[in-house]
Amino acid sequence: MTLKIFMPFVFLVVFLGWIFYRVFVKKDIKQHSNSLYTGLIFIGVWGLIYFLFFKPH
Repeated sequence: MTLKIFMPFVFLVVFLGWIFYRVFVKKDIKQHSNSLYTGLIFIGVWGLIYFLFFKPH
């Protein structure tokens, strides 16, 4: 397998880390709600594409 398969999971972990940092450390997630919603939509679409292309047969 190539690195391309694992990179979305790495980006997901980084994004979740950013969310936890903003919620628990900085406590300013409401100021970054646009970034949060954009990231969640992006990850949702990315997950849908992965599901459709790498669907088990």
